[in-house]
Amino acid sequence: MKHRALFNTCPDGEFFGRVSEIDCILRRAAADNKPAPSILLFGGRWTGKTEVLRRVFHNLFWGQARVVPVYYQFKGYGTVEDFSEDYLKEVLKQYLAFRMREPRFVRDGISLDKIEKLLVDNDMYELADIAALHREARKSNDASAALKNALHAPAAITRVSGIPVYMVLDDIDLAEYQGPSGRGAAVARELISSLSSSDFSFVAAASSKRVLEGNAFGSVEAMELAGLDEELSSSMMTDLCRQYNIESDTDMLRLAAFRLDGNPMYLKSLVWAAAKSGMRLKSLKDFADLYTQELFDGNIGFALRAAMGLKSINDLRVLHACSAASAPLSDEELMERFRFSSAEMREILNSLSEAGLVEVNLGSVKWSGDATIKDFVYFIYETRVKGRSIDEVRTYLAREVLKQGFDFKGSRINLKLANEVSDTVKSFNNQKVLKVLFRNQAFNAKFKNGAYKVSADRKEDEELDLPQVVGCFDTVRLESGEAGPPILIAHGFQNGRYDSGSEVVWIVSVKDAPAPVNLGDVDNFLRRSQILRENFRAARVVRWMIGKDGFTFEAQKKIEAEGVYSSDPVQLRIIKEGLVDPDGASRLRIAEKIVPVKEFEVVLPSATKAELVAARAVEEIGTEMGFDEVAIGQIKAALVEACINGFEHSRNKAAKVFLRFVSSVDRLTIHVQNGGVDFDKPSSAAATEPDAALPRKRGWGFELMRGLMDEVRMEKVRGGAKIVLVKYLVKKGDGRNGQEV
Repeated sequence: MKHRALFNTCPDGEFFGRVSEIDCILRRAAADNKPAPSILLFGGRWTGKTEVLRRVFHNLFWGQARVVPVYYQFKGYGTVEDFSEDYLKEVLKQYLAFRMREPRFVRDGISLDKIEKLLVDNDMYELADIAALHREARKSNDASAALKNALHAPAAITRVSGIPVYMVLDDIDLAEYQGPSGRGAAVARELISSLSSSDFSFVAAASSKRVLEGNAFGSVEAMELAGLDEELSSSMMTDLCRQYNIESDTDMLRLAAFRLDGNPMYLKSLVWAAAKSGMRLKSLKDFADLYTQELFDGNIGFALRAAMGLKSINDLRVLHACSAASAPLSDEELMERFRFSSAEMREILNSLSEAGLVEVNLGSVKWSGDATIKDFVYFIYETRVKGRSIDEVRTYLAREVLKQGFDFKGSRINLKLANEVSDTVKSFNNQKVLKVLFRNQAFNAKFKNGAYKVSADRKEDEELDLPQVVGCFDTVRLESGEAGPPILIAHGFQNGRYDSGSEVVWIVSVKDAPAPVNLGDVDNFLRRSQILRENFRAARVVRWMIGKDGFTFEAQKKIEAEGVYSSDPVQLRIIKEGLVDPDGASRLRIAEKIVPVKEFEVVLPSATKAELVAARAVEEIGTEMGFDEVAIGQIKAALVEACINGFEHSRNKAAKVFLRFVSSVDRLTIHVQNGGVDFDKPSSAAATEPDAALPRKRGWGFELMRGLMDEVRMEKVRGGAKIVLVKYLVKKGDGRNGQEV
């Protein structure tokens, strides 16, 4: 950061993935319309809410003059008067710090008397009166007056100064726990009343959206801060492992990201533990050993013990019951199970709710912790209540982690192709396609060695009318415990008619294993689809099998005899590309134009001139396809610009850029994906921004690519952004190379 931090924050090199949230809050806070829209930032413990709020405050303090930022973190206070004084001190001294550009006022502890004198010395008499009112209320033991005076101070400052106060409130859900038992509700009510003022706005962080329920905050936008996504989590861990010289494996880091729910604190702690112990992160066993060690004896365990603050063994019993339950429990059920009185139950639930471990609503008690907290609760319950040894519990947890990790690796294989199939089916919208794309045996015969083979059998030119699909889901619920590849169900209507006679159901099997679909797979699918069709009343059922490595000869014969459609990934991607492309539908109806595509993938590391590797690769691909030198030069220039853009907008300095080249009969399509916030926007979009007139280093990159390629489009994807470049091909010699066919 260019200015000294006002509150403690983590080093920039260890801060990942919250740039878009911070930018959104900053835009709202400094918007022209006043008051700015308020925001509730909610998410689990240690997902980075405090870090985000402190960075928002820092940026508002140093980077603008439209609003006065005030940061306050709710803590536990013995009396309402103490809370009121602390809140008022922070509001007044941070206002002084902002107006006088004196950051030490934010960091240093200053008494209310000293703040009052500073206000008087700077001719801020009306604000000094607010401090005087608090002093008088305390002398009179009027806690309610002190509370109201403190909580409404931001609105008073806004009216007096003419500059809106922007409150940055951390852990706002702890407001109801300020002061002695029974007084916290009054604090929460008065706080809500003050925040409902039209004079100023706020951003607040809480563990859930529960604080919005039944409260009249006015216009408040809820923004969830979940764990980092898998791509960003693994990038973060890769960067940290590099910093600490830890041997690691990409798959293991992805597993860690998944198992730890992308929680930044957990991920950092795991890497720090590996560095401290000299261990690696290259195998499932490495991860299981590190995880259980960190959970029992390391930073994660220490943080969880401090945060949970369990007051008694009964708190632990109730918490364990909630964590192990598959559905919310009632307070009456818990009282009966543990023989508690209503008063004891209420005290326990209040304590657990305050710690953010359970949610209590109308007698229903719901577990709200994550998987790591659940493991920790299991550990302390088994050792303290059941008396098991630490080694015994650690062995059990390590075994479970290993099994879950193995299942995770297998499920990722299945999910990749299954997701692609699901996306393709969802794009069905009454198009017509050649039936050969759904007949694997005929397709392979026609396009042997990637070339179109003319056949006297005109069945290859038969068309298939696709339905309009209205929804797609898997059969996990319908096939509990069933063995075999995943099956997807798609509901739709044929011929644009929404009646019972036109309803159709597609039952789709996806085998992503490194082996062709065999006769046993076909028999399994036929049996399962026969059972599944009993769940649907559609007039027609269509069955479709997709195999990553194709089909055996026996399987193809059985499939043809049973009237089941069959496709491999080549057919699937031709279908998908054609349905997504506005001009692709016509290509899917002409046999000569559905020659199988070829795909190439390149991963560029974050290194100097890495984009030149991509340029050399695309030159070879373009030459083989038949592009002339001019077209190849245009493609290389556009690709280099896209790669540089991707690196510049990556979320961390070690991020990679992923390239996928798809060559088909009439075009080259290049997918450029990063792990960043976004690529440069097109100039049409950028022109709407307030600073659009200011010079930008690479602001015209998108327009440059548009001028060089036939199609350029930007797509948002999980974990970053993707830009798609398309160049059409006309064979050498006709004078129109690079123009659309």
